[in-house]
Amino acid sequence: MSKRVFIGVGHGGSDPGAVSGSYVEADINLVMALACKAELERHGVTVGISRTRDENDRLTEEIKECNDFGPDVAIEIHNNSGGGDGFEVYTQNTAESKRLAQLVQEEIWKINQNSRGIKYNAGLGWTRQVKCVTVLAEGFFVDTPKDRYDAEGQQKFGVAYAHALLRYLNIKIKEGADVTKAEAKEII
Repeated sequence: MSKRVFIGVGHGGSDPGAVSGSYVEADINLVMALACKAELERHGVTVGISRTRDENDRLTEEIKECNDFGPDVAIEIHNNSGGGDGFEVYTQNTAESKRLAQLVQEEIWKINQNSRGIKYNAGLGWTRQVKCVTVLAEGFFVDTPKDRYDAEGQQKFGVAYAHALLRYLNIKIKEGADVTKAEAKEII
């Protein structure tokens, strides 16, 4: 039986999230999420995703979609702002969510992004209301030029997230190309 993963894609439509010049968080989140989806599907995982294009996608709708999909595991993809640098991941207050967060952090380190740590925030709707093991990932700071990643780098985040999810699900990561240059152009 195929494993099921749900990807929440932060912001979209009238809510762009963080914006700095041509860097728009909603668009970056989508690039990462589509790369994650493609890599998971390459491994035979059934993937649900909150959006595949720019559209209004409120958090309450994402949470409902996720819970209705009934995934084994889920991730919400965001990026940060506020002048900092580095990646951070938020967990549910469970050992399994913390284990998933550790795997995500390990994969992010492989693409040479520093980490601000694994954190718990009781106020986050995603980690409070999603009914499966989940994390919320903040990839980089959109408003910090030395921390930003271009489209290819953004796709690497998506693949890193997918590899962490695959490891969590005990699915062996296939060698070979993950998101190819041709697929990358289609994703953007």
